[in-house]
Amino acid sequence: MNILFITHRVPKVPGKGDQVRAFQQMKSLVSNGHTVHFLFQENDEAHWCCASSLIDGSPEEKDRLKAKNNHLSIIRSFLLKGYPLSVSLHSFPILTVFLKNILSQMHYDVIHIQSKVLHNFSSLDIPHSTLVVDYIDAISLNLERRAQWTKNPLERLAVGGELGRMKKYEKFVDAQGSKAIITSPADKEYLHPKRYGDINVVPNYIDLSYFHMNRLENKKNALVFTGTMNYAPNVDAAIRLVKDIYLPLKEKFPDLECWIVGANPSSDVQRLGKISGVVVSGFVEDIRPWQWKAAVYVCPLRFGAGQQNKILEAAALGCSIVMSTITNAGIGFTHQEEALVCEDNEEFITCTEQVLRDREYANSLAERARTFVSNHFSEQIVTDRLIEAYKETI
Repeated sequence: MNILFITHRVPKVPGKGDQVRAFQQMKSLVSNGHTVHFLFQENDEAHWCCASSLIDGSPEEKDRLKAKNNHLSIIRSFLLKGYPLSVSLHSFPILTVFLKNILSQMHYDVIHIQSKVLHNFSSLDIPHSTLVVDYIDAISLNLERRAQWTKNPLERLAVGGELGRMKKYEKFVDAQGSKAIITSPADKEYLHPKRYGDINVVPNYIDLSYFHMNRLENKKNALVFTGTMNYAPNVDAAIRLVKDIYLPLKEKFPDLECWIVGANPSSDVQRLGKISGVVVSGFVEDIRPWQWKAAVYVCPLRFGAGQQNKILEAAALGCSIVMSTITNAGIGFTHQEEALVCEDNEEFITCTEQVLRDREYANSLAERARTFVSNHFSEQIVTDRLIEAYKETI
């Protein structure tokens, strides 16, 4: 197959979730013998590139097109069309012109487009190509949960406004009637209960050659939580972990530590580092040693959506996991089989204490979790699901 990806930003690893997802998908398709190109917008330019050269580390650009001034398009999308800011920032009408030029030069069996840029192509007719929209995750579900949990009235008002705009945009995407993919069954159920069969779940894969167990590392009496630490769900979870879970456990385990690992910690997260035994690392080149050394990965997310890659990575690394129900919704672990799934703070404290006291039990949880990741989120399994989604549409 010939496949064209249209993405929010340049695909890359490491990067933001949409960048990593696109890079993984393109890499696996190229490895399976497909021809893959990608089109993305950056600042006032659109770029058409070859995926195989990007993966090899020497990006080959086939063409580019520059726009004179794109600010009016962003303002029009936000104010007149009422789309959310996260979508409006990807308004770039010249993409339609560029795509028509590309299609006059090359035929694609599949055009795989990330949902936030779909509004740039609402009037485009591509008779000989199949359009597949990648929702990535249900952004409105994350916003809805965040609006329920936030205590700041101004934040609740802002989140509520963005939620209304996002629901309007998701209705627009749904109305296009295109084949679609999304990362998790929970997000699929939330967005498309009426046309459930038209949406394929294609998760992100976990590179098991990189995220592997290391039995040589000695475990420390420590809790660990990872992620981008200025992302609202992670900020809330980090604060909850330290104040409501770690500190009560610290009274029972005086040597216990708590590691908050991830780039761009907010001021609220940075302040947690002043508490005895708490480490706020900031950006680290390699997160793996933190999970290899920690006794347990604790993830008390109260809002968020999509597939929680950080949990799957921790499981692949052999770290036992205590997690919230919302976190598990995009994964599907069984409670007390692959992980301990909790709701309130007391459950988190009890389950984490159980793992800390019983190393044999912790190891058995970790082994089963890693097997689960291997069976459901390996590169080839996920690639097969993506290709099957394409073939169903074609």
